[in-house]
Amino acid sequence: MAKTRLQFDFSDESLGQLDELKCATGATTRAEVIRQALRLLQWTIEQTQDEKATVLVEKNGTQREVIFPFLSSAKAAANSK
Repeated sequence: MAKTRLQFDFSDESLGQLDELKCATGATTRAEVIRQALRLLQWTIEQTQDEKATVLVEKNGTQREVIFPFLSSAKAAANSK
């Protein structure tokens, strides 16, 4: 598999968040955190297509729908074309 090197600019705050996620997920590199985030975003898009609801079940059994605002705005933009 061919690889392409990308360069990103992060604020100090964002870089700190990336490092916190690295520790929280057990990732070995910052790049791995970003790859995990891409997989999660792809899964989220797949799960919310066709007006499907994503439900969070809390430990006490309470259920609530999870709303992803960034997906709602993307759908609105796609529908306006």
